[in-house]
Amino acid sequence: MNDPQATDVEEPQTDEAADEVTDAAEEIDDDELTEQDELDLKRLDNALATLDDESLRSGLSGITEKQRQDLAVQLNLPRATMHLGEALTPLVRRKLRGLAIDRQLMVATAITNKANDATVRALGDRSEDPSREDLDEVLPDVIEQHGIELTRLMVASYAASDAPCREAMREILDTDERFVIPEVEAADAEAGGAALPSFGLVARPPRKKGETDPERARLLEQRKAQKAERRAAAQHARAAKATALAARREALHASKRTPS
Repeated sequence: MNDPQATDVEEPQTDEAADEVTDAAEEIDDDELTEQDELDLKRLDNALATLDDESLRSGLSGITEKQRQDLAVQLNLPRATMHLGEALTPLVRRKLRGLAIDRQLMVATAITNKANDATVRALGDRSEDPSREDLDEVLPDVIEQHGIELTRLMVASYAASDAPCREAMREILDTDERFVIPEVEAADAEAGGAALPSFGLVARPPRKKGETDPERARLLEQRKAQKAERRAAAQHARAAKATALAARREALHASKRTPS
């Protein structure tokens, strides 16, 4: 467990091996969200939407200065507003409405910063890839320290990420009644004012055959863009490594040609 937003790009050992990995990845159609992906995203939506004011205030008080500034960018807020104290909570809650998935994950990571740190400390050497049993052992103390809502949001954010512990977090959400995330009702979304944001989870009329869901299309486009960025980063890393390797080989050949 570290930052659920973090996505490591493995550096290939050779260009040929990297190409094989890329080709294999392209054979898998991951542009389509699976039912499990959609469930993960819905849980994260609901965990953020139903976070009570006390938990949100507590979470915001635990963010680092860097997270505070990053949060201002993600929520499109002036940086100065991030130091408003009590007035920050309702402002952040309003800004959460309709937030893109990647930004939701960033916000959830920041808000659960202290709960995550407590979990990592408790896990110790097991924190990189904790099992369900490991998490069952340490989460009760985390709940006692930081409350069930922030702990539940932390678990939901890991379940929606690419972290190694994703499956263990999903299992907790599936089977532990303490981590059941409340549904966001359509009536709450339409009430306005003090109502909690719906994050687009308002009940929709059934679509006709062949009709496209705009929200689903947006998510797919976002996923494609993120995939393209990761691929470009991997290609850049391969090119840089190839250049460095060529330079080392040239230097080695030059040294061999130099008369002693």
